[in-house]
Amino acid sequence: MAMILIVDDSTLQRNTLQKILLQAGYAVVQASNGREALDIVRRDAPSAVVTDIHMPEMDGIALVGYLRKEIPSVPVLVTTDFGNEDLAVRALRAGASSYVAKKHLARDILQILDELLTVATVKQQEAFFLDRLTVTENEFTIENNPDLVAHVVSHVESLMLQMRIFDESEHVQIGVAVHEATVNAIVHGNLEISSELKSGDWQTYHDTVAERNKMDPYQTRRVTISVRATREPMLTIRIKDQGKGYDPNKLPDPTDIENILMGCGRGLLLIRTFFDTVTHSPSGNEITMVKRKSTRTA
Repeated sequence: MAMILIVDDSTLQRNTLQKILLQAGYAVVQASNGREALDIVRRDAPSAVVTDIHMPEMDGIALVGYLRKEIPSVPVLVTTDFGNEDLAVRALRAGASSYVAKKHLARDILQILDELLTVATVKQQEAFFLDRLTVTENEFTIENNPDLVAHVVSHVESLMLQMRIFDESEHVQIGVAVHEATVNAIVHGNLEISSELKSGDWQTYHDTVAERNKMDPYQTRRVTISVRATREPMLTIRIKDQGKGYDPNKLPDPTDIENILMGCGRGLLLIRTFFDTVTHSPSGNEITMVKRKSTRTA
């Protein structure tokens, strides 16, 4: 049986709504303000919260904000009087799931609650299932469009969040490294643009990228990105281009102070710093980056 928490400083309003919900088969608990409601949510974990906006101690908008931070899985339905639509919008932006006008409460509350609880149940079941996901692996191919690199980074971050591996700052570092490696595959690999040009005039560099993307054989080449994440935790990313390749042994040392100051090998320095293991294929067309553990300590 789903438990609904009613939050309102009006005893009449709470009792009226409680009667409707009890008749529909819900269990009900009540609170007269936001602070009292927070204590109940932390103790009893209701299935949903129905709250007024205007209340003493802590109003409905503040309550929504706290719930969003502490227990985002609990849907919150705010009730509002006619003329206070702007407050309903503020509550929605703060994290409320929906709203209902008080004058239509008796008519609409059960349908809206049913919809919210259905959505919440699906999300909870999905989270329950994802907790048991041990390996996820994807491979996709992109054109030589630098604008697509952000989507690659976003996909990698989504997988890390899904698998709940590494912390937020490491997500950013990994994203930076993946961005650098993908851009290198497009620019230096497929388009065969030298590091010297990239270190020079930016306009010339961007113009050359645009020109090469309209020329054969560059424009038909693609970059393949393979991502594998496990709960160990372990993240393996392989990025392969279709360019002529190069001798990996001739790569500039990114830790050399001259190269750091010149910007040469900057991307490789970031990649090697943020991943535990970085290897290149003999042909120089593929880089494999592996991160096995968190670098953070408790």
